[in-house]
Amino acid sequence: MTRDEDSDADARGEFTRFFERHYNDVRRYAWRRVGPDRADDVAADTFAVAWRRRAKVPADNPLPWLYAVARNIILARGREERRRGEVLSPFGGEWESALPADDAYWRVAERENALAALGRLKPDERELVMLVAWEGLDVRAAARVLGCTATTARVRLHRVRRRITRLMDQASAAAGPDRGEIIPVGGL
Repeated sequence: MTRDEDSDADARGEFTRFFERHYNDVRRYAWRRVGPDRADDVAADTFAVAWRRRAKVPADNPLPWLYAVARNIILARGREERRRGEVLSPFGGEWESALPADDAYWRVAERENALAALGRLKPDERELVMLVAWEGLDVRAAARVLGCTATTARVRLHRVRRRITRLMDQASAAAGPDRGEIIPVGGL
């Protein structure tokens, strides 16, 4: 084997380990945004970009970089779908079906209120909340995904949290004092 072949084999092995370490995180990120049918494609495209640009992938914390690539892929596909006249678009409603369906019955109303509040946010606001709440990123890493400063992300997150709280309070008030009451399925 030549020196170049050894180097190429080492790079492939290192990338394979990188892929195995981060694939599930990237797939979950995509799954929560575009649903299970398209998550694998987004994750595969994300790692194809990572392979081509492997010299640019941050070694210390690559997940925000990978999430930013996946986000760009999702947004590009959404633009493509809209140009073709398709109804589906990123962050436009499919993400609601990506949430686990095994919630306890008594939490359904609260979950619906939270989803409704999340759905009323602007796409960038929703993405920030999802990066912090679902992906577990800190504000600095979420800012890198969104392409803004950590200070800007921190201020946006503060405002968005207040807005979500207000929206959820409005939904709870509209439901009335008995919103926690469980109504039998046939009792409607």
